[in-house]
Formats: sequence, structure tokens, C-alpha cells
Amino acid sequence: MNWPGRVRPSSAPLHVAGIGASAGGLEAMLPMFAQMRPTGRVAYVVAQHMAKDGHDELVVRLINRESVLPVVLGQEGDSLDADTVYVIPSGKDGTVQGNTLTLREPLPGNHSTPSVNVLFTSIAESLQAKAIGIVLSGTGYDGVAGCRALKSHGGLTIAQDPGEAKFNGMPSAAIDAHLVDRVLPVAEIGAALAEKFPGFPAPAPMAMPKVTPRTSSASVPAPAGDARIALENCELAALLPLVHQATGIDFSSYKEDTLLRRLEKRKSVLGIASSDDYLARVRGEPEEAKALQHLFLVSVSSFFRDRDSFQELERALAVVVANKAVGEPVAIWVPGCASGEETYTLAIILAELLGEFHDRNPVRIIGTDLNPEALDMARTGVYRQTSCREMDEGLRERYFTRKGQHFEVRQTLRDMVEFERRDVLTGAPSGHPGGFDLVSCRNLLIYMKSELQDRLVTSFHRALSAQGLLFIGQSESLGLVGNSLFAPVDHYHRLFRRR
Repeated sequence: MNWPGRVRPSSAPLHVAGIGASAGGLEAMLPMFAQMRPTGRVAYVVAQHMAKDGHDELVVRLINRESVLPVVLGQEGDSLDADTVYVIPSGKDGTVQGNTLTLREPLPGNHSTPSVNVLFTSIAESLQAKAIGIVLSGTGYDGVAGCRALKSHGGLTIAQDPGEAKFNGMPSAAIDAHLVDRVLPVAEIGAALAEKFPGFPAPAPMAMPKVTPRTSSASVPAPAGDARIALENCELAALLPLVHQATGIDFSSYKEDTLLRRLEKRKSVLGIASSDDYLARVRGEPEEAKALQHLFLVSVSSFFRDRDSFQELERALAVVVANKAVGEPVAIWVPGCASGEETYTLAIILAELLGEFHDRNPVRIIGTDLNPEALDMARTGVYRQTSCREMDEGLRERYFTRKGQHFEVRQTLRDMVEFERRDVLTGAPSGHPGGFDLVSCRNLLIYMKSELQDRLVTSFHRALSAQGLLFIGQSESLGLVGNSLFAPVDHYHRLFRRR
């Protein structure tokens, strides 16, 4: 993310904030960086405990999705820039010398890497009073020695409020040692740092330009930057109530950038450039609002998409099946099932797990979606070869019949699944008073604003059994509400268990 006018003046010294975290750290960093304010004076270096072969790029990507500031994976010799976040790679320790990041192999005595103590101590010794240490969620006491070094050199220390931390060991250890200057909720840390630099100006708001009335889109040049975005949002604000009125579906809580991309695609197909002309078409032709609704709901799916994640899910479902009494059903809900590939994928996994004992536990998998055309395809159960590209050939032969260039789902799977047109916001399908064993909702949350995500995740929590599983997409994450309701089974593969 670029910040016009946010270049650090040459006379302004760079401060460096080390951020130390372990278990639960990612959940703390997401809201913290979402509320972080640019100051032009502070660079951030993250020491998040990870396994040696940890998923560095994933951590960077997850933080980047929420962060106000740009986030990068740190490299040897990086020159630290203000208002940039550097994540120390797994299997390395990071130190700061002046404004340079150095990576090194961990010392034999370091049980957790990247080491928070190593990072904090180097910042303290190098930057003295311009050093900052922030201790977030984690087990153990890594960071205590580093905070001691910061205090002895005149630096500032901040700890996450232990009451909100997923694991309070690390912040509590630093607080109990009387080495913390401020204890704050993570959402308030950015504001606290911004208070240190009150002279740094906030960006001036951009005034909306006056738009001359026009009869064609060529009358005035297209606005640029924030002005263009504001006009596009005005177009959505006019269109979404018409779509809601025509279809009963409210898209107001969906992410604007996704809706705008699909709106522009529709206008391009129709050869309409003017927003006013398209709005007039929707008002004059109710079917156009329905066409736009289908485009907003379009989704791409395939069998065993993100294959490694489904392997992890299979292990968890094996435990679910093993703990079932004879005759007790296995119940799964797939909201936003689109054309059914994921629903049938889960049926294949359970068919493989049960094998010759398929009569031991009845299986009911319900796929729900709002798109009637997608549901018709799911019920038909005939798919192109490209949908099967990630599926093992042996599974394809067992559960599908070739029909020319397509593959048709066999009755074995059809008996396990059903499809229903349902708005996910209305709650779960009925008929499972004990709750579902799994809710698999992949790549739907990513299209929604955080408030709607929290609402859906809460609904999933209510729909699940006491130990039920939640499976979401690789590019998705749970917010504060979601993390209070679910504990990770495998965070990388986005598999969670109901708390």
C-alpha cells in the first residue's frame, strides 16, 4: 500500500518496534495492524514463533489482508523503512542494527524461533530510546529478557492485555516482571504509538469533484483515484436496492471491490459504458437485476480443491467417524455449495473412510446455495474433466462414470447428498437437533465484510455439535469473534473446532 506524502523526513529519526508473539499471535496481529496508523517514523519487525519449515508467506499474506501498512517477508540486509512491517522468516533469528535487518541461525539454547528476546535486545542496544517492544499472545516467557534490555536502554515496552490474549503467558510474564510501560488491547496499540508523533499530519480528505451533467460517458474524463472509487460506490448504492427488490437478496454487506469487478464485467458484455445508462436498463428491465444477482453469486469450484487441506480434513473426519456409535448419522452442511463439487468431495471422503462399513453410520450431506442454475448442475452431477484435475484417478474411476468428455457422479454418492436453495443468512437446514459434525464453507467469507463474516461464523457455531468442525478457504481467516468461538485444529489448512 502506498502512502502519498508519508516519506520520513531526513531529519526525523527512525524508531523500530519489535513485535513478539507465539501461540495466538496471528489472531492478535490482525486487528492490531488493521488499526495501525502511519506515522512516518516507525518500522515494525515481527518475531512470531514458527516451526522451522513454517508457512512464512502465508503469515505475511494473512497479515497483509488486514493491515493498513504493507507487510513483507524480511530478508538479510533489508533497509528498514517507516510504516512497513517486516516478518522474520521461520527457522531464523532476526536482529536490527541501526536501520538494517540481519538474519542468523538460532543459537543452540533458543527453543523458540524467531526469538523475541534476541530481536528486542538488538533493537534496545542499537536504537536506545528509539526502540519499542510489543509483546502479544503466546505461551512461555520469551520477551522478558528483551523487555529488560529495552527498559535499561530507555525504550518503550507495550504488552497486549492478557485478558484478551488467546494465550496470556508471554504478556503476563513481562507484566509480572514489572517491565511493561503500557498494557493495551491490540486494537489500541496503533493509536498509542501515533500519540508519540503528534506532528505527523494526517492525509487531507479528497474533495469530491463536481460532475457536469452529461448525456454520454464521453462528456467528461473519468475521475481518478479516490474520486473514481467514490463514484463507483455511488453506482453500487443505487443498484443494490434494485437487485434486493427484484431478487430478495441483499448484497450490501458484500465487499464492494468484488461487486464492482463483476458489475464492470456485466456492463462490458452489454456494451454499456455509462453508469446512468446501465442504471436505466436495470430499472426498465427487471430481468437485468436477476442477471446481475447471478453474476454476483458466481463461484469457481472443483473436486478436492486445495488437496492437502482435504487430506487434513480427512484425518479429522476419521476421528469423527470412529467416535460415532453404530447407527449414529454423520451430518455435514456445505453453505455456498455452488455447483456441488465440494459437496461430492466430502461424500467421497466419507465413502472411503467407511468403506465396507458404509451401513454402520448413515451419511447426510446438505449443500445449500442461492444460485438456482448452480444447484441444477449439482443435482445433475455431470462435470467437465477440468473439475476433476486435482482428484486421484482411482477415486474418479470408483465414483464417476465417463460420459463422453464429462464425468457423471455415481448413485453411491448421490445417496449421500442433497441440495437446497437457501440463503446462508437464514441459518442452517433443519433436521439435525444434535448439530452438524462439519460445516464446510470455503471461499464465501472472503467476499463479505467483517461484520457479515462475524454473523455467519456465529451462525455456524450454533449449527455445529459440541465438537463440530469448521472448514474454511485457504485465503480466509477468522476474526476476533470467530477466534473466540473456534479453536484451530490446523490453522494452515483452515480447520477449526467449536469451542
